[in-house]
Amino acid sequence: MIKKIDLPYPLDALEPYYSKETLKVHYETLYTGYVENTNKTLEKLQKARQNNDYSNIKCLEKDLSFYGSGAILHQLFFENMGIPIPTNPSICLMEQINKDFGSYEKFKNQFTETSKAVEASRLGSVSVGSKI
Repeated sequence: MIKKIDLPYPLDALEPYYSKETLKVHYETLYTGYVENTNKTLEKLQKARQNNDYSNIKCLEKDLSFYGSGAILHQLFFENMGIPIPTNPSICLMEQINKDFGSYEKFKNQFTETSKAVEASRLGSVSVGSKI
């Protein structure tokens, strides 16, 4: 089971970039729903394992992927956002962005469009790893 985290700042802390009302919807409605539905799905999976009944496994795994990713991505968002502090990418990161994307603007455009297009939460994440 997963546990809902407490919001680490007041609902209006991200203004003017993220409104209090929007953050409230994401935390109190969407994130709560993702956590609750992830836990319901985990319970159903446990019951399926106990009964050795995998007739509905495709649906359960799809639900776990959908709700679980929504919960995880919202938690990452809440834990990594805070009172606005102006920052810029480091020189090293900017060089890599320019190498991989051509420019910072092209990176932002791709990241924005990708985040809009993904299923479920519409949240994207940037991670660094080995080349695919």
